[in-house]
Amino acid sequence: MRRWYRYGLISAGEFSEGWNETQLEDIRTVKTQTARGATLLEIRKSHQSGFPLHSYGWSALKGELLWQLEFGTDRALSRYVRTIMRDYSSNDVVNSLLRPVNRWLQEDTRDGAIRRLRRFHQCVVQRAGSLTRSSRRSGDIPLFLEAISVKDDNEIWLEAIRLAGQGFSVDVSSTVTNTPVTISSRHEHHVMWCGAGISAGMQKHFSDSIADGKSVMLCGPDCNLTH
Repeated sequence: MRRWYRYGLISAGEFSEGWNETQLEDIRTVKTQTARGATLLEIRKSHQSGFPLHSYGWSALKGELLWQLEFGTDRALSRYVRTIMRDYSSNDVVNSLLRPVNRWLQEDTRDGAIRRLRRFHQCVVQRAGSLTRSSRRSGDIPLFLEAISVKDDNEIWLEAIRLAGQGFSVDVSSTVTNTPVTISSRHEHHVMWCGAGISAGMQKHFSDSIADGKSVMLCGPDCNLTH
């Protein structure tokens, strides 16, 4: 929201008592527009001209990210993803951009597919590390993200990015071992990520943790019991 404000998308006003009603309405409008993938420049042009917003949305951003993966330098790729993370909510970036691109890369069989996927993985891990380090400094809510099962190497880091953007200080256990890890007492929340089901042993560990009153939850696309 601070970036939206500096970009002129939120009305000016005093902050002694927080956002006023006009600013809150501006925020709701911009949130809806960015959720569709509109860029801040497109939104500002619409505001200034009074014409309806025209945007190619997430499709254009996916194309730009794929171009960076193919032709951009490591620095340019990192800068592009960092800018996207500043302009949009972490939920929208991960669910509407990074996860779809990840799926596309996983299924790509053309020349250079392995190189593009490797670059994407490096960029995602780097971005997750940067966000989790900054959240520790800002004193956000401590959360432990544990990989119970994964379909690919990127999904646990994408979830870390999403959670860090929601105000959590995320520590990640990315290695799947089927053995419960020791959680620090400082972590107020424990998320068990299930990308490809959960074993009977880890399911029991989850149930026991719930019975003990711990703040733990299963998360991910596949929380079914596997053998």
